[in-house]
Amino acid sequence: MRNVSSFVLKSAGGMADLPTLPKINALKTLEDFTKAVSVLFEPAPPLAEALFNEHKKSPFDGYKSVIEKAKGLIAVMDMKDKLQVINAHPRIGQKNTKKLSKFSKIEQGITDKKLTSEEEKVIEQFQKLNQDYEKLFGFKFIIFVNGRPKKDLLPIGAQRMKNTKEAELSTGIQAMLDIALDRLSKLNRV
Repeated sequence: MRNVSSFVLKSAGGMADLPTLPKINALKTLEDFTKAVSVLFEPAPPLAEALFNEHKKSPFDGYKSVIEKAKGLIAVMDMKDKLQVINAHPRIGQKNTKKLSKFSKIEQGITDKKLTSEEEKVIEQFQKLNQDYEKLFGFKFIIFVNGRPKKDLLPIGAQRMKNTKEAELSTGIQAMLDIALDRLSKLNRV
């Protein structure tokens, strides 16, 4: 197995690695391709495989085209695959943060510092929201944090619990794509 990191560029902030576009277009294995696109998208086999198959047919002409292609591919996936894609994202406010990607940790404001009692309460509220949301809809609550404090997102989550499953799935997928675009802009690859 080839080490993908041997041909990636570091972002200016050191947040993550993203292969240059010629390198991503030259990837020959699904495993290497999945590792490369997981900088933009949390690893989800149905999405990685669909993007890989598209990349084999025609090279991507830009990173935005990778994200646009992902949007189109997700739209035609069956429900099982859509759920696998959306559930690849971590829960906001989850306690176990060891397996989070570098970007997810940054996006969720996770640091090594001890949480205040107010922050602990917000985390507990998110755990309850996540549990209720997943019980109601059958998939994870995904929101584009965009630098907002977690406490400001709780009312949005509560409001979204009033939506239909179809509306929430669409909202969650769009949030996932917005997150990918934001990651791309932070890597100065737009």
